[in-house]
Order: sequence, then structure tokens, then C-alpha cells
Amino acid sequence: MKVIGTVKEIEWLKEAIQNSCDQCPYMESCSESAKQDNRLYGKVQHTCKDFLGEAIEFIIESDA
Repeated sequence: MKVIGTVKEIEWLKEAIQNSCDQCPYMESCSESAKQDNRLYGKVQHTCKDFLGEAIEFIIESDA
């Protein structure tokens, strides 16, 4: 998946979709990442927003 937008638009998108797991295409891999964090660190290190930032290619365009 690739998302093109301004910095503000991309931040808004990540905020809007975080933890809305219903029908999320990354739900299984995100959940597995959280389980792995829990096993390694005793808590989840990467938030949903962090995971989405790594899983989705965000391309920033100028505001102009």
C-alpha cells in the first residue's frame, strides 16, 4: 500500500486508522508483532501507529 499526501494529511491518516482493527489488512501481522514484543520485553514496544508507519509506504508531497 502506498499513501501520498502532505505531512499533515499522513499524520491525520495514521491517527485515524490506528486501532481500528476491523478489516485492517495488517491486523494479523500487527498482532503477531505485539505478541513478539510482549515475549521479548514484557510489554508492547511498537504502537499500532508505529506498525502502520513501517508497513505502509508514505510519500510526502509539498503543501503548495
